[in-house]
Amino acid sequence: MIAQTQLKKPSNWQDFEKLCKLLWGEIWICEDSIKRHGRQGQNQHGVDVFSYVEKYKGYCGIQCKGKDDYVNAQLTEAEIDAEIEKALGFEPELKLLVFATTANKDAKIERYIRKKDIENRVKGLFAVDIASWEDIVDQLERYRTTYNWYVNNCQFKDTTDVRVTFDGEEEITIHPEYIRTTIHYEYKDLTLLEPTWRSQLKDLVSQNFDASIMSWSRPSPIDKRWCELNIRIENIGKTVIKTPKLVVFFKSNEIVEIDDDFYYCNAWGINEAAKAQINAGRDAKREVFQTYSNQLEYRPKNSVFVQEDYREFHMSIIPADGIKTLSLIWKFLCEDYQKMGYLIINVEPKIEEQVKTIEVYDKSELKPDEVYIEAKIVEK
Repeated sequence: MIAQTQLKKPSNWQDFEKLCKLLWGEIWICEDSIKRHGRQGQNQHGVDVFSYVEKYKGYCGIQCKGKDDYVNAQLTEAEIDAEIEKALGFEPELKLLVFATTANKDAKIERYIRKKDIENRVKGLFAVDIASWEDIVDQLERYRTTYNWYVNNCQFKDTTDVRVTFDGEEEITIHPEYIRTTIHYEYKDLTLLEPTWRSQLKDLVSQNFDASIMSWSRPSPIDKRWCELNIRIENIGKTVIKTPKLVVFFKSNEIVEIDDDFYYCNAWGINEAAKAQINAGRDAKREVFQTYSNQLEYRPKNSVFVQEDYREFHMSIIPADGIKTLSLIWKFLCEDYQKMGYLIINVEPKIEEQVKTIEVYDKSELKPDEVYIEAKIVEK
């Protein structure tokens, strides 16, 4: 038997809603009458699942709140107030409203639920209760029909499912490039040279010999910290997926910059009409869009995934300095289905060593070695 701590949370809201329907059908002994309320887009009056329950001599409802571990999402007091207010419009009036959530237990929220329960009872309204993920797991251990359905991956009917990877891998290592420079000061004795020569040599050392380059011929700098990521989305379910979208994002403190690898043609020597035509073609084929400083959206042009089909796209990131491991968090969305997950990126910088020697002609100018690390920039 799978231990409680090994029961994973549902990967999408549809499976969680089905789980709640089956589980409370057993708990309330109403397997044949419990129903999901309406359909997506309709006013559900704060109730996702409902049934007449003999124990309560009236209708009871469940508000399913799918939360996730990737951004530490929790049920809020404002959400509770809003859903209770909506549930007042459910007909016939409820005897009990249960907030079922995949969020972990939270003493503050449980205390707030107890407070709202008392307030409602004093007003002669429905009771209010909450079942966090740990509570749901405890109930699954008692009700074997729902337990067996859940641990067997909800296989009562065809399911929709996707796998998101880095070309088949859920964990990769990237190698941003840096240069570590050691500045070494070296004393040069010029006492044997004529004073005039010493003066001229010092003047030469102080001059800046960098040649000025016309802007039109200056090479383009390339930051070698950029690391390309190849993302693959596979349809591993038993249904055809239509109009999908994949949102990927990083915690803002874990990256310096993100890029969708899209650019417009602005080459010198091409007339404006030709540039406009080239760029219109690129826009028509574009699939990856940067929506925030730390987030991208992938919207495939070929938007129908048959079973075992896949799509791929590329993106690039600069990881934050000092970060050893970071997470790419993803959310897949399509018609009547969504799923969240994350991929692991290990960061192992490649550091190139270089030493610069500075000759000084006065011992008072000698300094200890200075070491600094900076991004490796090459010119193309």
